[in-house]
Amino acid sequence: MRKRFAPMTFRRFAIILLVVLVVGVFAQTPAICKEQFVAVVITGNLPRYKEAHEAFVKILRTGGMGEDKVKVFVQMPNPDAMSWANSIRKAVGVGADLIITYGAPVTLIAQKEVRGVPILFADVYDPVSLGIVKDLAVTGSDISGVSGNTPLDTLVKTMGQIRPTKKIGVLYSTSEQGSALQCRKIEELGGKFGYSVAKGDVKSAADIQKSIEALGSSVDCLYISESVVISQNLKAIIATTEQKGIPVISQIPGLGDLGGLVTLETDPVEQGQLLGVHAIQVLNGQKVFTLPVRSPKRIALVINLLAAGKMGIKIPFEALSSATRVIK
Repeated sequence: MRKRFAPMTFRRFAIILLVVLVVGVFAQTPAICKEQFVAVVITGNLPRYKEAHEAFVKILRTGGMGEDKVKVFVQMPNPDAMSWANSIRKAVGVGADLIITYGAPVTLIAQKEVRGVPILFADVYDPVSLGIVKDLAVTGSDISGVSGNTPLDTLVKTMGQIRPTKKIGVLYSTSEQGSALQCRKIEELGGKFGYSVAKGDVKSAADIQKSIEALGSSVDCLYISESVVISQNLKAIIATTEQKGIPVISQIPGLGDLGGLVTLETDPVEQGQLLGVHAIQVLNGQKVFTLPVRSPKRIALVINLLAAGKMGIKIPFEALSSATRVIK
C-alpha cells in the first residue's frame, strides 16, 4: 500500500521551500541595499567640470541611484598637487565605495594614491599616453572612465585652411602631464603640416602675459593646451591675443564661445552622462576593469566668425563647410 503524506508535512515542506527561495534571492541581489558613498574630486573650478558633474548626477539619479541609496560627496580643492592628493586621501579615508575624478591632474594622483577602491574619470586627454590605462578597451586595473581626446590634426588642418601656418605658438604647463602631452602632439604634427613650434611654459597666472608677449607676432596662431592655470585665465588670454591679432586654436570645451578662432571641443554633458552610466554599473557590482574607456561621440569643430572679424581674417568656404558650429 502506497504511503500518504499527512497534510501538515506538505505545509511544512512548502514553508521550508519558500524560505530557501527567499534567502537565495537576497543572496544574489547586488549589495546596493546599504547606502553607498561616491567621493568626487574635481581638478579645478572650471565651467566644463561643473556641466559634466551636473550631467553625471542626473544620470545617477535617473538610473535608480537616489539619495537614499547613494550619497555623493564633492571636493574641489585648490589647483595644486598637494591639495589634490589630500582630497584623494580623504576620499579613501572616509571609506568611499567609488572615486570619481574630473581632469587629468587629479586622476593621475588618484591612480598613484588609491588601492582597493574603484576609480572612474572624465575629461582626460589621451589616458593611454598618460599611462592611466593600458588600453581603452581593456584598462588593466581598477580604473576606467571617459576620454576627452579629440583629433588634433583636424584642428591644425582647419587652421591651415584659414591662413598659411608656418609657426604655431603653444601655451602649456610642464607641471601638468596632460598639458605637456598636448604640446608634444603639436610638435609631432609639425613635420606633417610643415610648421615649427614656439613654446610658452606657464607655471602661474603671472607667466601668461609674459609668454604671449614673448611669442608676439612671430607666430601665425596660438594653441592653448588644457592646463588648470591656463583654463582659469582664458578670458584674459583671449583679450590679449585679440589685441595683438593672434588667432587662438584649442581643444578646450567652451573656448570657442569665449573668442577662440577654431576649437575642437568635446561635450561636457556627454562626458558626465557616459561617466554616470559607468558609475551605475560599478555601484551595481560590476568590476571597473571590465569596463572600457568611453570615447567622446559629440565632438564639435567650432569656428568663430566674430573673432575672425576682429582680427581681419577671412574664413574660406572650405573651412566653414567642415565646421560643426559657426559663431556669428
